[in-house]
Amino acid sequence: MMMNFNERLKPNTEFMIYNPASFEKSHLNVLNELYLPLIHQDALMAYIYLQESSLHHDTLEIRFHKEIMDELNMPLSTFSELLEKLEGIGLVRSFVSNEAHDDLFIYELLLPLTPEDFFKDPMLSLYLYSHIGPNAYKKKKERLAYPLKPKNITEVTRKFTEVFQAGSGEGFTVPDESFKRENVSSGPNLDLDDFDFDVLFTHLKGTKIDRSFFTREVRMLIVKLSVLFNFNAYDMKQILLSSTTQYAGIDKEQLKYEARKYYQKESRGKLPAISKPQTENKGTEEDSYIERLESISPLDRLNDIRNNQPSDNDLKLVTDIIARTSLPNGVINLLLEYVYQQKNGDLGYNYTMKIARDWEDKGIRSAKEAYQSIMDYRKQMNAKRKGPKDRQGERKPSWMDGGQKPSTKKEVKKQAPPKKEAVQKTAKDDPEIQKMIDDFRKSR
Repeated sequence: MMMNFNERLKPNTEFMIYNPASFEKSHLNVLNELYLPLIHQDALMAYIYLQESSLHHDTLEIRFHKEIMDELNMPLSTFSELLEKLEGIGLVRSFVSNEAHDDLFIYELLLPLTPEDFFKDPMLSLYLYSHIGPNAYKKKKERLAYPLKPKNITEVTRKFTEVFQAGSGEGFTVPDESFKRENVSSGPNLDLDDFDFDVLFTHLKGTKIDRSFFTREVRMLIVKLSVLFNFNAYDMKQILLSSTTQYAGIDKEQLKYEARKYYQKESRGKLPAISKPQTENKGTEEDSYIERLESISPLDRLNDIRNNQPSDNDLKLVTDIIARTSLPNGVINLLLEYVYQQKNGDLGYNYTMKIARDWEDKGIRSAKEAYQSIMDYRKQMNAKRKGPKDRQGERKPSWMDGGQKPSTKKEVKKQAPPKKEAVQKTAKDDPEIQKMIDDFRKSR
């Protein structure tokens, strides 16, 4: 069931946590290294809260969603959005009771994938690569890799029967209860129904590829590849012909390699862009603009701004913002847009990083909040221009100076008095913000 915010999810709606696994420090390390760049800190915080809180309550204890609202200091609509990310990435499974008049949600917590399984998952690994760039991606792999055992060795491990003697089996039965276990994520939340295998099997008639080769694991890999690269059944047939032998069956590693090769050939080497599906938007023009910034990678947006010819300094700037700050993609994208307009196309490293640090210190976590920060600053500057003089000790952030010298008193006297007009509050009222939107639409 889709866990969108709806009438059933209220503060007094009941929930329980199903968590048969033990969450360890090693799992937290994987979350920080691999999942955090994809789901961002708020969703990760919600997941850790669900994990930790389950330890302080009885197993399958029924609780109320008001507790989540109070503990995380957020409305249920926000929690529902974070839960969607956790469900989509494969860290939470959500269920609802089928009993009449029984509003009970069950949140099953899954452990993160091991680093090896994460990097071998074609969707997650490419999604991470597109978010953090090749250099950071390579460094993460190196940190999490572990070498193979030395070659030319012989195992001398003793068997159980060589060490222990079986005891009496009188009165013993094999238990059938459910026990604590490693409840590990299976990766992105997809269904086998997301790909039409009947059409694929029709295409494969008369080939060496037998239907028995398609285990559940192979089918799920095909679903992931088809979603990732937007392949249809005919595309997948061509890839399978290069990944299958009559006796060994379908080689999963070869299948992933051939899928990448096929895609790059068809798209001339460009990597696929993974973003949230776009829904019908009935909001304002700036809402549409901001929502679009939230759904794309900063590297993709940089390519749009620079007409697919970003400089080395541009790439270094974006990579360093991603690596050295906790700013989400939408905030970084709006930052690039803002500096680009303020500096007539110059993305100065020091100036941009100052703003990034300032926004991080202020706790700005969305493009909408960053946009509001810009609007609030404009409002403050308008009020200062209208007032008799600045209040003592009040000053603007250093990054807003942009390296420009302040005006002297003589220059201030020569300026025309400001017109009496309302404070700019919308994109339509603000020509600079409107220009950002117009340029954004042209580069899409």
